[in-house]
Amino acid sequence: MTLAKRKPPTLAQQDYQDRARALGCVVCRLRIANGMQDRQAGVTEIHHRNFNDWHGAKQLGQDAVVALCSWHHQGTLIPGHSTYDMRELYGPSFYSAADFREWTYGALPGYGRGTEAWQKYQDEILGEA
Repeated sequence: MTLAKRKPPTLAQQDYQDRARALGCVVCRLRIANGMQDRQAGVTEIHHRNFNDWHGAKQLGQDAVVALCSWHHQGTLIPGHSTYDMRELYGPSFYSAADFREWTYGALPGYGRGTEAWQKYQDEILGEA
């Protein structure tokens, strides 16, 4: 089985992704601003959003991206911490998509659920809204 190759971003899309990446993880950013944690929970990665936030579903393209840290994106643990510890310290990871979507609904009232909501929040910070 071969995986379909994603088209590379255009210059404008790459610029958008670079500016998003420069923000750092938008989930950590919100949690830090609200006194819920004191630092970002991993390196910043660009998450390419999928149809309905379903893992393995068709990606929505190079414009549908959100900057997440390695914990919020893929559930990567900080050495010495369990999944439970990470959830308590940094909130849910998109690795557990249902939990992440439900938590997002409460964390960003009026934005929706999951990564679509986080991209809307990210775009507001970037002045793209």
